[in-house]
Amino acid sequence: MSVDDLQVTPLGPHHDRAAFTCGEVTLDRYLREQASQDRKRSLARCYVLTRASEPARVVGYYTLSAHSLRLHDLPEDAARGIPYRDVPGVLVGRMALDVREQGRGLGERLLAAAVEHCARLESELGLRVIVVDALSEGAARFYERFGFQRFGSGELRLFLSLRHVLPRT
Repeated sequence: MSVDDLQVTPLGPHHDRAAFTCGEVTLDRYLREQASQDRKRSLARCYVLTRASEPARVVGYYTLSAHSLRLHDLPEDAARGIPYRDVPGVLVGRMALDVREQGRGLGERLLAAAVEHCARLESELGLRVIVVDALSEGAARFYERFGFQRFGSGELRLFLSLRHVLPRT
């Protein structure tokens, strides 16, 4: 199985949710029981990582939803130049990788896909930050390796300024 045949697509009825397990019950349950409901209610969109050779098998997933932050919640350097009290962003509400795929660098691939997705949305919507809620200290450290910053010391909520992702224009 090559990493070259990986693809990210919107969650659909043909995806096998029952076989997915990431080791975190709440994330497994979300994919099986809640993701489609969130889509129907326009609360979040779920995107799945699959292989072209096994298009129904979910390797991993992430969710995106619109988000807004108070300007005063951002560190001064990230808030600089914003004349409004609310800052538009995207929440990566959930991100999970099947236990059979963990330890292969696919978590990084999944996060990169989510960040690239947010960067594409920025060209249409105007977004400033990507926000993640880490489930654990280990997950927070994972996000920090890719440039995410904590909102405060010991916080499990982190953000990435899209100014650090997108080319300056």
